[in-house]
Amino acid sequence: MSVQKPVAAFVISLVAGALMLAGGVMGIAAWTWWRWMPMGGWMMPMWGMMGSLWLVFSSIGLVSGAVVLVASLLLYSRPEQAQSWGTVILVFSAVSLLGMGGLLIGALLGIVGGLLALVWKA
Repeated sequence: MSVQKPVAAFVISLVAGALMLAGGVMGIAAWTWWRWMPMGGWMMPMWGMMGSLWLVFSSIGLVSGAVVLVASLLLYSRPEQAQSWGTVILVFSAVSLLGMGGLLIGALLGIVGGLLALVWKA
């Protein structure tokens, strides 16, 4: 007797988590690169606030991507808890929109994957 698994929800959520994680890493890498660019003294006060927000939002995308990635793996390994992991995927995909959600595609895929996990029945 084989155990049915929410494969579509898993694959879509896994791709979403990877996109969100990549978006967060790219955002932090861009922040690091931009931070060390010589921009002249008059732009530094303005860059301080914008740079801080950029780092915060990129970090939100990075953490959301990691959580969605882990939740999708747990969704596949523990299909009896599909609704719980689907909720986690859905919530963190929505939160990732603050950090551009893997260029928005990751967040949209995560929302779809989370919804598929929520409606999945073994």
